[in-house]
Amino acid sequence: MSQYRQDYHIHTGFSIDSEAEMEAVCEAALAKGIDEIAFTDHLDFGPNDPTDPFPAGSYLAAIRGCRDRYRGQLVVRAGIEVGEPHIFADEAAGVIAPHEFDVVLGSAHYAEGMRAAWLEDFFDQPLHDAYESYFRQVVELAAGGDFDILCHLDLIKRDARKLGKPYDGPGPYADMIRAALRAVVERGKGIELNTSPLRRGQPEPCPSLEILGWYRELGGEILTLGSDAHAPHRVGSHLEVALEMVKSVGFDRLAAFERRQISWKGI
Repeated sequence: MSQYRQDYHIHTGFSIDSEAEMEAVCEAALAKGIDEIAFTDHLDFGPNDPTDPFPAGSYLAAIRGCRDRYRGQLVVRAGIEVGEPHIFADEAAGVIAPHEFDVVLGSAHYAEGMRAAWLEDFFDQPLHDAYESYFRQVVELAAGGDFDILCHLDLIKRDARKLGKPYDGPGPYADMIRAALRAVVERGKGIELNTSPLRRGQPEPCPSLEILGWYRELGGEILTLGSDAHAPHRVGSHLEVALEMVKSVGFDRLAAFERRQISWKGI
């Protein structure tokens, strides 16, 4: 029996930072032996984000078209990645509630005070202060956001390293990271293992193996894998590495979602 493979974090032309076509993504997933994908385009409301309303109707119609075309070959889920859902709860609900989404990712791209944590000037402050500010945002998100999966919870390291800045975590921020993980577990939510740093030549995914182990120790069970692909050829990137990592800390199944309800897939 073949091993179940998923990619639950994929962006398309419905996100401002991607031009990928959904059918090309599906073809790439099939070529790589992936069983199930989730399109998770950006739904953002922050000060550095687009102000145009998200076209939920056309987005979901395009996903339905892929489901019809690839039925029996590939499971296609309708997801969304909501930035700072604890801050923009009403705005996000206005998009999500009227529609049938399968999975909602919650992410922090802004640090405390809604400072854009991917821009170079964010890292001009003392780095420890920058990282603490980011993880305080993650703690608030984990405790209060409407999401199913908390994605790339230590994303700050990816952007820091991209800009040539050292990252001294997770140890100095362990209390905050554990608080976020504890809130996720207590609320019946999950996290993802996001492989995007690996394709950038960085040493570890988001989160690190150490944090993944903390999540497991705290009783975490709900876990998805995602490439954070913004182009078809990135779909499923480093999936085999991710599977070995999650197994090494004791996971033997992944979460799959339909209409925000979990089913379990053995690995």
